[in-house]
Amino acid sequence: MTTRPTVATVLAGALSIVAPAAAQKDPPVADVVRAAGEYLATYAPKVSGVTLQEEYTLIDVTGGRMSTTQRLNSDLVLLNLTGKIIALRDAYSIDSNALRVRQPRITTLLVRPTAAGWEQAQAYAGETARYLMDTLVVRSNDPTLAVQVADPTNQTRLTYKIDGRKKMDGVDVIGLRFQETKTPDASYIVPTPGKAAASGRLWLEAGTGRIHRTELSLQSDTESARIEVVYGRDSALDLWLPKEMVDLYDIKEQTGSNSYRTRSFQGRADYANPRLTPIQLTVPK
Repeated sequence: MTTRPTVATVLAGALSIVAPAAAQKDPPVADVVRAAGEYLATYAPKVSGVTLQEEYTLIDVTGGRMSTTQRLNSDLVLLNLTGKIIALRDAYSIDSNALRVRQPRITTLLVRPTAAGWEQAQAYAGETARYLMDTLVVRSNDPTLAVQVADPTNQTRLTYKIDGRKKMDGVDVIGLRFQETKTPDASYIVPTPGKAAASGRLWLEAGTGRIHRTELSLQSDTESARIEVVYGRDSALDLWLPKEMVDLYDIKEQTGSNSYRTRSFQGRADYANPRLTPIQLTVPK
């Protein structure tokens, strides 16, 4: 006589198959934070001098209506500034209208860095900032900003926890969530007009610290920003670089003694054509 398996037997067998995955333990938070710090320490000098072609679309969506759309094309230069990764943007066209002759102005200035050259490079970035519609956008829409916030030098100002697992680019990654500690004087890592505290998540390989995606949120009583960046490997440079960025902003403004309005923006940047002119900055900030 043949005995048919019961539902309980089938379920028990299925559970025994998935049990090892369910029982998988997260690595210690301290180990993941350390791996991220070590990765960034070796990544910063390698990526310094990479220029990305950035196509950034910024839309004013205040009141749920698209009132202004702006398309800005820039050279975005990644730099290692005293161990921290930053990006300088040098726009060359807006809405298909040329702003300048397209030349690699920032890398030309910084390939042999001087204090004067560094000041001029920052001035070029300042010229671009005026096209970004709001100060919160200017302070926030750097694709490396989440990495700057999570930099090891800021670890005493952050709390961390493991938050999620998934596959990205064919490998297992883990979510490292971070939260900036609020302070009585509201002095935070990213200096926004409304004194917003930062939080977010890095999606990275637990063993190597290699970052595949970043999520950053800046939040205060008067402003909100969310910036998500996807990284991808460039085979020619053998570097993981920003591939796309999506950013959202809400700014609450007082219009009368008891009246307010909220201005809203949404942006998207796509990055292409990476090229490397190695730069190591030795000039003061």
